[in-house]
Amino acid sequence: MSNTDTNFQQLFQPKSQVNKDNKNPTLLANRLTPTDDQIKDWLQSPQIKQWLTKLLMGIPNNLKIEAINTIIKNVIQNPDKDCRVQFGSSTIGVDVLRWQLWASYKLPYASGIKTPDCPYTLKKHFEKTFGCFQPTSRMT
Repeated sequence: MSNTDTNFQQLFQPKSQVNKDNKNPTLLANRLTPTDDQIKDWLQSPQIKQWLTKLLMGIPNNLKIEAINTIIKNVIQNPDKDCRVQFGSSTIGVDVLRWQLWASYKLPYASGIKTPDCPYTLKKHFEKTFGCFQPTSRMT
């Protein structure tokens, strides 16, 4: 029996050390590193507010904006970590690897969950604001 237990444990142990932060080295190499002001400008843009207003998340628009403000604060403090804010069964978050806002919520009177990504990414914000894609480096 102990031989079976040992074999069972070996099945679920990684054969090599996996760095969870480097799951996709290509994405990491091409990852944007926006400044604090660029993050604020993008997440407080009219396009983001319009996208959030259209979502039927079951929470008032002022709470959606409050969620964005919390996300801005947290992402500026730690720009290498995804952030999410939850209100009941609704969640708004940002993927900092792709710099894309997303939401997750249960539709009223339905059994499914919606998880849309905001089409207005940080890259699109740069293209609209500057006329072309211009990533900048974060000063450390």
